[in-house]
Order: sequence, then C-alpha cells, then structure tokens
Amino acid sequence: MNTALRRLLLFGIVMVATGCDNVEWGGIDFELRSPSEGPVSDQPPAEVELVEVELVEDTISDVPPLGPMLYLGYRDGDGDQATLVPVAEIGPEGLFPIEGIGSVETSRAFAARHFTPGLEFTLFSDGAQVGSFIAEGFSVDDRYCRVRPQILGQIELTPAATAVQKFLAVPAREASELGYGTYSPVAHTTELRNTSLRMAGRVLRDVGVFLPGVVIDIRRDIRIFRARPGATPTVVATFVYADDLAVGPAPREAYSIFLAADDHDGLGYSRTYVDYRLGSRDGKGAARYFDHLDIDGDGTDEIVLEVMGERSMWLSTLSRQGADWVEDYRDPCGLASMSSGPAR
Repeated sequence: MNTALRRLLLFGIVMVATGCDNVEWGGIDFELRSPSEGPVSDQPPAEVELVEVELVEDTISDVPPLGPMLYLGYRDGDGDQATLVPVAEIGPEGLFPIEGIGSVETSRAFAARHFTPGLEFTLFSDGAQVGSFIAEGFSVDDRYCRVRPQILGQIELTPAATAVQKFLAVPAREASELGYGTYSPVAHTTELRNTSLRMAGRVLRDVGVFLPGVVIDIRRDIRIFRARPGATPTVVATFVYADDLAVGPAPREAYSIFLAADDHDGLGYSRTYVDYRLGSRDGKGAARYFDHLDIDGDGTDEIVLEVMGERSMWLSTLSRQGADWVEDYRDPCGLASMSSGPAR
C-alpha cells in the first residue's frame, strides 16, 4: 500500500475514534482494491477505490437521559448574568435526590454529561413565569453540603419582574404546565408582618423559652405570598437568637424558629408549620424561604427552603398536607426537620 495513503487512512481512523467519546466499538471494516499488487512505488497508484468504511455502534453510552429537574438561581447584581444549581429531580410522586453528584469531581462530570451551552430554562418567581435563562458555561457550587453542578448564563426578565434577584427554574421544554398569571407579589402590610410576631411569640411560650427583649429583634426574614391563585396570603418567617441567618458556628444558647401561618376559611391566622431548633440539642439548621412554585401540578405550590448549618447549607421543600405544611424533600446530607407539628 502506498505510504501516503496508509497514513491518510490511519489518520482518518484516529479522527473518527477520538471524536466519539461515548461509543463502544464493534469494529471498522474496509477493503482496498488497486489495479496492481506490484512493488510499492513513489508514484501514486492510478486509481484507489475505498469500497467500504463502516462504523458499527454496538452499545450506546450507559449515561441515562436527564429527567425533569428543579433548579434555583441567583442573579448577579442588577445585570443580565445569573447562576443556576439543580435542587432535585421531579418525579411523579414529588422530588427525589439527584443521582451522580455530591463532590467536586462528580458534579463536574455531571455537568459535562448533561449540560451544553445554549440550554434554555424558564424562570419562575412568586409562582409566575418571569423570564428565561440561556446557559453559557458550567462550574461547581460547593456552598451546599452536597456539592452541585452550577450553570452560568444570561437571563432575560419580563418588564414586571426586572427587580427579581432569585428564582426557580426548569428546562424550557418542561415549563408549559408550571406557573400561573403574571408576576404580582403580595404587598406587605403591618397586619401580616405582625402575624409573624404573634406566631413566634406563641412558639416561644410553648417551648418555654424566655426572650430578653422583643420578638421583632430576632426576626431575620419574612416573606408573604399566595400558595394558589385567589388564596389568602401565607406568611413565612425566620427568627434566630444569638446567631445569624448564615452558615457558620453558633453559640450553645442559639436557637432558630422557622414558621408558616395561614388563614383558613377567614377564621384568622394560625400556625401551619413550625420548626424550632435549639443549637446545643438539635444542631444548627436555620431555614430561610427561597421561593415557591407548584412543582407537582396539584394546584398548590411547594415552598423551597435553604437551611443554614454550621459548615454548609442544604435544601428542603414543604408541601401541603390538608391545611398544614409538611417537609416532603430534604437533601440526604441535611439535618432532619425539628417540626413540632402545626400547633395552633
């Protein structure tokens, strides 16, 4: 065989082999026919016919396709850049942990297998669609107790939601059944904000904790939203004593309260979820509302929480069970909720 031709064929085979990372080879069959089988010459043969070059794919990569997933995202200041991280997979019966992540290495591999530039996501805030996100690059987010892949990209927000700083997201192809109406956050009124203080005061009384000062001094976060269109607002708030609502060590006397309150049938607000955690007894786990969305399509939104521990944070979600909220998903590495039930 002519030396130049042999090199050309070998180069072509190498190019094909290195371009297919996720293929197991069944073989390459080819045959060369030339008009002469004589000694090799420096002159090219009069004619060379490549009769067959066939790539046989016996087995496709065993990496499963990526199913529906819920993401949360942060905007980078007031610009058009943002980041997304996956929360959990969306199954027919709710959320469940993402397989194949948990370390820097596995998260990078996960991103390499499943994410590509140009991926489009639909963004949600306060239960409504507020814009879109286009993936541009990928990294790793190690703020969580379970390290996650991170997607970097550009956002475009609707005119009503230009001030939104954080949001939930799903791939655009899976977003048609989620969200409702237009972005219209519930206005904070003095009465609703005071509701959170009354509820926290009752929790402290029930657990027998004396607070030196007033309850408002330890309120670190409050959010008000409608869990379904036309519903009375839900009030959620976080209270932290002798500590911050952030990842980091806490004094032994520190405690946190995360609560939700709802008004059912116009009878007045009552507690529908309580998580009281004394650091010296239960470990640190101060929950903070992130956003809400009807993830499972049952007509009532789920609440996504970020929970602050001593070394990292984890994610959990609450869903409705009757009139109350219950924890229905938590990262495997997170501490269990210390919910004392919906005592009124």
